[in-house]
Amino acid sequence: MKEKRDVVGYLPDERPSFGKAILFALQQFLVMLPATVLAVIIMNGMGSFPSGIYSIPAAIIASGVATISFLLITKGKIPLYYGSSFSYIPAVGIVLANTTADNITTLGAILIASVISGLMSIGAGVLIKVFGKEKIDTILPGHITGMIAMIIGLSLAGNTMSGILVDSAGVDWWSVLISVITFLTIAILTVTLKKGFISQIPILLGLGVGVVFSYALWVPLGSAGGFANYFAEIGNAKSVPLLDVMPWHTIPAGFKDWNLLGVAIIAIFPIAFATIPESAAHVNQVDLYVNDLANQRPEKKDYGIRHMLDENLIGDGTADIVAVVLGGPAGTNYGENVSASAVTKNFSSYVFFLTGALAIIVGILLEVFQIGNISMLLTSPVIQGVSLYLFGAIAVQGIALMVDKKIDIFNPRVIAVMAFIGIVGLGIDAIKVNENFVLPGIGLAAFGGILLNMLLVFIEKQLRKLKPNNGQPVDNVEPKHDEK
Repeated sequence: MKEKRDVVGYLPDERPSFGKAILFALQQFLVMLPATVLAVIIMNGMGSFPSGIYSIPAAIIASGVATISFLLITKGKIPLYYGSSFSYIPAVGIVLANTTADNITTLGAILIASVISGLMSIGAGVLIKVFGKEKIDTILPGHITGMIAMIIGLSLAGNTMSGILVDSAGVDWWSVLISVITFLTIAILTVTLKKGFISQIPILLGLGVGVVFSYALWVPLGSAGGFANYFAEIGNAKSVPLLDVMPWHTIPAGFKDWNLLGVAIIAIFPIAFATIPESAAHVNQVDLYVNDLANQRPEKKDYGIRHMLDENLIGDGTADIVAVVLGGPAGTNYGENVSASAVTKNFSSYVFFLTGALAIIVGILLEVFQIGNISMLLTSPVIQGVSLYLFGAIAVQGIALMVDKKIDIFNPRVIAVMAFIGIVGLGIDAIKVNENFVLPGIGLAAFGGILLNMLLVFIEKQLRKLKPNNGQPVDNVEPKHDEK
């Protein structure tokens, strides 16, 4: 489609020139890479296996294939990237803490349990398609999806700040400096660059500036220990061989240990309760920003992404299955990429398709050349500086979603539900129910918030029946949205 230069930005059905699209794709790839790889690194470090259970190249490839699968299922109407979900990390940790099997059998059990979780997302999408989004809005209204998005961003605040500050010898002030430089570069560029192509790549430019300062200051003077030591760590970093985590190995192995498989299912299946509201929040966020851009165009086209929650959940669940079968972790639509799109005003599905293809190519090259952990090339302070900006943006987008939905924050029911989700989601990492099962804080907040809202809605309805003509009328169950 012909580029429209009246308003900077690209809508889902628009295509930048190939050269620009590649740069946009590179930016989206770099945005997703740290979190996707970090999730694998964290889970690999939770068990007793020296090299872990996940292959880093496989995780990157899986995210790319899953993204392309998602785009194909949704016919390119929902521009999102799919990557490893941090919500699954505690559940995977439970499995790793309760296994005596080898790493392939353990990964197989996690794979099968994750497929079941993916089927739950698909089932939720089918229910919406059959019964309508209005019914689901009663379960997942704006004050729930908005709060979930907010606490997902804020829940990562501690990890981000400790990653910036903490060093074995104390505070690494060089790390702090590089993180601040990276963050300020992105923030200043988003404020000062208003027109043209360069205004759409502030995150990529911020990464570049941060990397330059990292190699000038942090690597030789900070906790990296000098160039020789740092690049030796990158070169020596090993991952599980790609072919070892392919389905012809993992799926048969997963059925060898039925006790382990039961633990995996009990631990992983409930995580879908966290990722479904998270996925719904991302759809609403994308709709908000896409239509804001579209409204700046003369034709003012409504892309109606907010009405596609069913397609999104079906695509999300399918992407889960595709990713885990290819040896990667289960995942979700990436808020980091939504933030990047919101900042750059680039929502082209074509760009996300190229991003998925780029992930596949990079994953294959990592496996072929065995060059270690590519995420270390960006340096930890740069990753944390970008995370400081993007995770905060995720939280702000949750607030923006609730503002757009005109949520009545003076409604006692809304206050109660938001209070529960916020405090529980941020105050609890996980609750250990027994030796084989924990409840992750975000999942507990999401599921508990849904149940609390349903209970209070029921009470409001009963009050209306008891006093239909007396006293102050009860507010509507859910304020009608100003649909565009």
